[in-house]
Amino acid sequence: MTRRSLLVAFSVAHFAHHVTNSLLSALLPFISAAFGLSYTSAGFLVGSYSIASGLTNAPLGVLADRIGARRVIVWGLVLIGLSSIAIGLSTEYWQLIAFLAVMGIASGTYHAPASALIAELFSSRRGMAMGTHTTAGHLSFFAAPLVAGILATAGSWRTPYIAFAVAPIACAVLLWRVAPMGTRSTGRHSWLATGSDIAAVARRVGALVSLSIVFQVVISAAMAFLSTYLVDARGIAPGIAAALFGVPQLAGLIGAPMAGTLSDRYGRRIVLLLGLALMGPAAWALTRAR
Repeated sequence: MTRRSLLVAFSVAHFAHHVTNSLLSALLPFISAAFGLSYTSAGFLVGSYSIASGLTNAPLGVLADRIGARRVIVWGLVLIGLSSIAIGLSTEYWQLIAFLAVMGIASGTYHAPASALIAELFSSRRGMAMGTHTTAGHLSFFAAPLVAGILATAGSWRTPYIAFAVAPIACAVLLWRVAPMGTRSTGRHSWLATGSDIAAVARRVGALVSLSIVFQVVISAAMAFLSTYLVDARGIAPGIAAALFGVPQLAGLIGAPMAGTLSDRYGRRIVLLLGLALMGPAAWALTRAR
């Protein structure tokens, strides 16, 4: 199989990876209404997925080094599909918490191993390959909430969780057939060494990039409740709010390459500072929009 075909396969898998794990925030108004959740209870739902996903990325990346990236990616996609079905069939709040945590763990199986495999395949034109792969993820975060909002309005919030589950499972089969195993580590890996490597990266990227990451985390946390805000504070229909949740991701398809071009021309520091300067006013403007 050609490298281009493999890149298409991974891009499709990236799209499929996000079709179910992008639904929670978009459908949160529907879920909150169905279960009678307070804002705090809804926050625990978001937290159960986000914390599980965040804490497992590094360990699962190490696991991929040991047993091969393809295995971790494939079984992760299968687990995402199964946990999505379980979420759609949940009848109790604690079940949602548990299955969202499982989905969060499964979500940590994809990005690091997939990036490593793509880097192995594309020693040249790596930026193009990574950019294509990333774009597929942005498209999923736009398209999945849009379609899910329509399905939830016409029927139930459970429908997209169950129906979309076929996508990651099908892509698991695809990647198992076409993807290379990936380079495996033959030596013993020290968790202390992993922490040291992360600290070294933090020192290299500097205070400006670190600050940018912190701001991005804060904005992402706020954006997780965008649909709920649009419904409760702005009176927008839940289905439309779900569709609007994906709009910032669509904007990213333009903003990401534009920022890259500007950074090549004017330097990374200027672009990072401009991005940081715009984050606050943009968030404030959203609260003032009529």
